Amino acid sequence: MKTRMGFLVTATVFLFVWAAAELGAAPPNFNDLFDECPGDACGAPPSGGIGGGGAGGGPLIVAYTWGPLFSVQEDIDADGYNDEVDNCMFTPNDPGMNSDGDEYGDACDLCPQHAAEDNKNSDADLEIRDWQESNPGASLADMPKALLIGDACDPDRDGDLVDNDADNCPDVRNPDQQDSDGDLIGDLCDGDDDNDGVPDLLDNCISDENANQANEDFYLDGDTDGDMCDHDYDNDGLDDRAPAVIVDRCPNLQSPENGDADGDGYADPCDNCPNIENPDQADTNRNGKGDACDV
Repeated sequence: MKTRMGFLVTATVFLFVWAAAELGAAPPNFNDLFDECPGDACGAPPSGGIGGGGAGGGPLIVAYTWGPLFSVQEDIDADGYNDEVDNCMFTPNDPGMNSDGDEYGDACDLCPQHAAEDNKNSDADLEIRDWQESNPGASLADMPKALLIGDACDPDRDGDLVDNDADNCPDVRNPDQQDSDGDLIGDLCDGDDDNDGVPDLLDNCISDENANQANEDFYLDGDTDGDMCDHDYDNDGLDDRAPAVIVDRCPNLQSPENGDADGDGYADPCDNCPNIENPDQADTNRNGKGDACDV
């Protein structure tokens, strides 16, 4: 609807300009043809803006020049400056007030004394949340602007309470500063946590160095852990090593049964003499029965 209205206004203005040019008449007064602020709806434009001084001011709907060039323009913050030239489009301001000379006026610049290509503030959500928790019921309009510091001038841009110079992940919040491989890059922003040359996205042991990516039990359904970090080799849900409370007594046999009737350290499903203690599991003739019970 807005686009259609803009087109109709543009077409009407163009016809008047063309007719006047063809007939040699004086340019029409467009303020008489189109009133963007009927009655007292807008008031006078602010000082420095289009239309002279005074308080208040409304959006400029149509900007025109004598000739074929004219355009529909807007002033979202109603400060008297078209959005095309307004360096704080959503905050009323004087575009000339720009201390660091970047693309953002002082009124909306999160680093007004430090020129930056963007106005990014990575930890703004954290600062806003913390302020709201400390000031229950308060409006964001009451929040001190000092809490909103842009990345270009923020000593702790990820908001993890570790200064950028000492932070091993300055752009990722990681208050614990965990660094598994000791390469001075925190795990949360390190693409290779164990420094084995295999990216974490492809590594089958992210925190254990294993450049060969060995995984002997890969054929078992659901097994993705490499041997170096696989604590359940047979994928039966029982860990093969400490600090597991109950260690798998049949680490190479997939079985949830872990009972050891003869107490020799081998669970019954894989004990070649389940009722006779034989911790050596010797089976000289290799018939599947241990020597201790092969009669």
